[in-house]
Amino acid sequence: MRKITLSIFFISISFAQIFASLLLTDTIKSKEISEITVFGGFSKMLSLPMVVVDAASLQSAFICTPADILQRETGISLYRDGIWATSVNLRGFSEQRLLLMVDGDRIQTATDIAGTLSTIDVNSLNKIEVIKGASSVLYGTGAMGGVVNFVSDRPAYSHLFQTKGKIGTEFNTVNNLRANNASIQFTTNQWYLLLNGSYRTAQNTQTPKGILLKSQFQDASWGLKAGILYAPNEEFLVNYQHVGAWDVGLPGGNSFPVTASVRYKTVERNQLSGEYIISNINPHLREVRLKAYTQNLSRDVEIVNHPVTKLPRSLNRTYGVKITTDWFFSENHTLFLGAEGWERKAETSRLKLKTTSDSTYTVWGEQPTPYAQMMDVGAFAHYSWKIVPGKWTLNTGVRLDYIRMTNDTAYNPVFQYTVDKGVKTYVKDLARNVLFASDSQHQLSYSIHIDLVYMLTTQQQLAFSVSNSYRVPSIEERFKYIELIGPKHVGNPNLKPERGTFSNLKYTFSANKFQLKADIFANYLTDLITEIYSTYKYTKADGTIIFEPAYVNTNVNKALFIGAELEADWSIAQRFLLLANASYTRAQDVDSTTFLPQIPPLHGFFSLNYMFNNHFETSLSALWAARQAEIATNEMPTDGHIIFDIDIHSSKINLNSSYLQLYSGVNNILDTSYYNHLTSVRNGGLRYLEPGRNIYLKVKWGW
Repeated sequence: MRKITLSIFFISISFAQIFASLLLTDTIKSKEISEITVFGGFSKMLSLPMVVVDAASLQSAFICTPADILQRETGISLYRDGIWATSVNLRGFSEQRLLLMVDGDRIQTATDIAGTLSTIDVNSLNKIEVIKGASSVLYGTGAMGGVVNFVSDRPAYSHLFQTKGKIGTEFNTVNNLRANNASIQFTTNQWYLLLNGSYRTAQNTQTPKGILLKSQFQDASWGLKAGILYAPNEEFLVNYQHVGAWDVGLPGGNSFPVTASVRYKTVERNQLSGEYIISNINPHLREVRLKAYTQNLSRDVEIVNHPVTKLPRSLNRTYGVKITTDWFFSENHTLFLGAEGWERKAETSRLKLKTTSDSTYTVWGEQPTPYAQMMDVGAFAHYSWKIVPGKWTLNTGVRLDYIRMTNDTAYNPVFQYTVDKGVKTYVKDLARNVLFASDSQHQLSYSIHIDLVYMLTTQQQLAFSVSNSYRVPSIEERFKYIELIGPKHVGNPNLKPERGTFSNLKYTFSANKFQLKADIFANYLTDLITEIYSTYKYTKADGTIIFEPAYVNTNVNKALFIGAELEADWSIAQRFLLLANASYTRAQDVDSTTFLPQIPPLHGFFSLNYMFNNHFETSLSALWAARQAEIATNEMPTDGHIIFDIDIHSSKINLNSSYLQLYSGVNNILDTSYYNHLTSVRNGGLRYLEPGRNIYLKVKWGW
């Protein structure tokens, strides 16, 4: 194994040296290893565990979805619903407890099905920002376990009229993926306009165990971003994004019959936002931002298992407004105030068709969840006080939210009709079971955050944070009704909100060529929502109460998450950079002392980077995980594994008025077979679905 890996590494060095003479003398910037503050004013006044993945990292590696690159970061694991449909797990918290955002606009609160991240066009991104841990004080409910914010490219104003653009193409061997993307921007000193688009198509994925059927996909996107500078301190921004995917295969494990064909017929995400910014209003009020946005995500699924076809569909729409103000009283006292309101509407439906002959079939209309709305109105304040400048800093934050949840009655079935030789006949007086009764719930929630930062020396820092965080149950957790092989997976309208106390102790050491970060965290949650095998109750059309075994969302009385993270960056020599991290999380139900589901194993990432005369950079990396046997009932252990990758990229090759950049590499060099137990309900029985050896090539031409 070692000989093969070293051979490939040195072959890449030779390849880079051959082409080095063709390149410009532009230097490839060394990796920035200092602390980066992101998320604008929201987090500038709070010391939070954070990760930033920049544009260079996004371009210089193979990425099918953003989760592929995020899993290399400390404390983040990949979560699957297929090859195309992926998400992330932060410190043991899956998508239900994470807030996913695009340019600061929330996509939706939660879902049981991964895939939201896959509607993000990686080529349009400038960076990805991640907060690990309690974030309710920043964004309210849905952000209990963390926040992932995808920040798209934004042009800069120019003194003269300028036009810039780039065109990229990509090929991958593991699934014959072919991708193309392009963008063009126009800028002046008063306005800018950016247009971008992409298209990808991929066949079934090759794994070390053979072809993974139903793993094909196609997707495309386009976007528009514009800015107008009315005055030196007044700016208006517009952002629109559309992403669509179709014929996306869903490998179903043992959740669907082996003979079933399952796919997303279509997945679409649309986003539109407008933002008005006024800066430097007076010496104390530095900035005011007013923003309005809408974002929706729709899914159409097709499950064919002759003679029965099921067509589930969902539409999630989110509308929001936000105002923030940034106050400066002195170098030692700053304040951030704001308010926001948003509403999410969820609609689902499911058609079930059963064919009895070539000309006869029966159709049932079902409602997996009722039509439901969640509204949140919140106000927040964040204050920073430099008690002893350069030594002690106190940061505090508080947020208060009013939340309303309403839903209609959900019936099963909603309607039924038969088609015989083109004639449709409805069933009259259809007996409709009541899955969930109409209801309306109201509540107030609050969050508090406080941290103390102490500079031990000019090179060492300690930061201790304590947060109160909360999360009201999502629409899906209250009302879902999923029928797979085996017991149903159903919601619970009587769920209590989750609450927790989060603590994090962080140590940072920074020198000229070395940085070390260490985090220890402990999170104590009450009323944690998880699936428990128990009894589901519903009302039949005749009024009879039925009790049925099912996996039911249930509040666990107490849960404890503990863990540690270690990250090191070391510039060994002028051209060598070593990156390494390791993460560990353990989570238990305190009362029953049983392990909680969807907890990642001890895992980490290692990378050795070498730069060739500022022309080429190559990276030999390893993504590893230890065995995870501390799992919940019905989960399968994750065996330990290590996956080797190699990535090579160039600086800009001069073509007079334009340039060319090359990217290539090999993923899973040894074609290692491995299993990840962090999968959705639908893929719970699917083993060894990870991609095998992949050779990729990307070319970017710009001007």
